[in-house]
Amino acid sequence: MTLKDQFIQELDGLSEPLMAEALDLLKTLKAKQANDPVSKPAPKAIAQKAPTKSTTTGLPTIKSIYTDGACSGNPGPGGWGTVVYFDDGSVHELGGYEAQSTNNRMEMQAAIAGLQFLLETGQTTPIELFTDSEYTKKGITQWIAGWKRRGWQTAAKKPVLNQDLWKVLDEVNQAAKAQTGQPVIWTYVRGHAGNEGNERCDTIARAFSHRRAIQLRQLSAAP
Repeated sequence: MTLKDQFIQELDGLSEPLMAEALDLLKTLKAKQANDPVSKPAPKAIAQKAPTKSTTTGLPTIKSIYTDGACSGNPGPGGWGTVVYFDDGSVHELGGYEAQSTNNRMEMQAAIAGLQFLLETGQTTPIELFTDSEYTKKGITQWIAGWKRRGWQTAAKKPVLNQDLWKVLDEVNQAAKAQTGQPVIWTYVRGHAGNEGNERCDTIARAFSHRRAIQLRQLSAAP
C-alpha cells in the first residue's frame, strides 16, 4: 500500500467535520510547500541496479558445483569428476585421473578443481558446492581450523592425512570466499540416491579411474 493509499484509508474512518479539517490542513501545507522552495525535498536519486554480469570470461553465472571421486581399489587407480551448473541451464564438466590414489584424495581433488574453475571465471556471485564425502565437507568446514592451530596435527597429535591436498583446498576455498564476498556453501548430498549432479560426477570419476573414454560437456569462454 502506498503512502497516498494509507492516507485515504485513514481519512475514510474520520467523521465529516474532522475530514474537512484534515483536507483544509493538507491544502495549507501544499500551498506553503509551493511557495517555499527551501522546504521542498530534494529529488531522490533513482538507484541503478548493476548489470548481472558476474564473470570476466563471458561465461554464464555459476549456480552450483557437484563433485565426486572414485578409486579402483583403495588405494588404487583413481578418478574424479566435477560438474558445474550455470544459471542459464548450461553445464561444464571436468574430470581427471591418478595412477595411485584413494577415494578421499579423489573427492578432495574434485572439489579443488571445481573451486579453481570458479576462481578462473572471476565470478563474484557466491556458489554452493555439493559433495557426497563427509570427510571433505567436515574437513574443510569444521576440522581444518584445529589442524592448522595444532600445526597440521590431529587431536591425537598425529600428522593429518592428505595434508598436501588439504592445504590446496583451504587455499582455493579462502580465495573463493574473498572473490565472491561470501563463504562457499558446502552441502552434503547422499551418494547413489538419484541426485542428477552427484550421479553424473560419479559416472565421470569412475570412467577416469578405469581409464574409459567419456565425453565431457564443456563450455568455451566468449571471445
